[in-house]
Amino acid sequence: MDNRTGRNEYDRHWKRVIHSLFEDFVAFFSPGLYEMIDWDKPPDDLDKEFQRLNPDGKSRDREADGLFKVYLKDGSEQWILVHIEVQGWKDTDFAERMFQYFYRIFDAYDKKIFALVIYTEDYSETYTPPRYEYNFFGTKLSYEYNVYKIAEQDENELLQSTNPFAFVILAAKKALYGKTAAQPTKLELKKQLLRVLAVMKDRLQLDKKDLLTLFIFMDHMIKLESQYQQEFNQEIKNWEGGTMITYEDELKQEARKEGREEGREEGKREGRQEEKIEITRNLIKLGIPLDFIKKATGLSEKKILEIKEGLEKE
Repeated sequence: MDNRTGRNEYDRHWKRVIHSLFEDFVAFFSPGLYEMIDWDKPPDDLDKEFQRLNPDGKSRDREADGLFKVYLKDGSEQWILVHIEVQGWKDTDFAERMFQYFYRIFDAYDKKIFALVIYTEDYSETYTPPRYEYNFFGTKLSYEYNVYKIAEQDENELLQSTNPFAFVILAAKKALYGKTAAQPTKLELKKQLLRVLAVMKDRLQLDKKDLLTLFIFMDHMIKLESQYQQEFNQEIKNWEGGTMITYEDELKQEARKEGREEGREEGKREGRQEEKIEITRNLIKLGIPLDFIKKATGLSEKKILEIKEGLEKE
């Protein structure tokens, strides 16, 4: 699995857990905002609209993001926007792009915006400041947004939380700790999380849908080699703290669903690549300069030269 494929899979699981537990998500990160929202009106997912607002460049391969429309109890304000970013890689332009997102969203909707960035990696002192500042000969602006750093969270507080989304943060923190750990250590981390989830299930009276959502997120955050995953799968059948629960059928369905999604995405990528190659072939035949072809197709110079060489051999 290359880095982009791995990042896309990582993004997908973050997006899924946020979408599935969105009400708990808002309550966890902004209790004040949660109290203002009219939850009798389902939030609207503006993901497709948000993608059209994306700044150009590296943002296309960025970590998980999302935009939701929520309705408030206060009739004087019909609705606001919740802008979410899950950031897991160092990006010196991140604060600037957060500002770009803000003004594009504000320009498109002219509504109030709650912006939140969740940092999933530990960059210590190299975190991007939670603001974008601009100053040019007396023209100034400063844009600040909410920041949450998973690496800095207290595990005991997460364990005591009555919000199911605390388990998401705990799983992400354990995954960060186990990122460079040996397989036996990763296996033990997953077993610990499974025991925590079993207790949380009873303490918070989680329904099966939410329980499965949390389990799937945790299962994908910490990847195990085959033999260790098999041992973990056996552990699933013997949960501590209560009822025996088996998720094999649900997990098989999930795997099939992911396979279909990945297949569709792979098909789309292959289709776009073939289209770019065909456009490149036509441009080469017309004698278009290489620099123009690079800009028009996004292909590398090496790839374009390979296509040109292939044409010359035909």
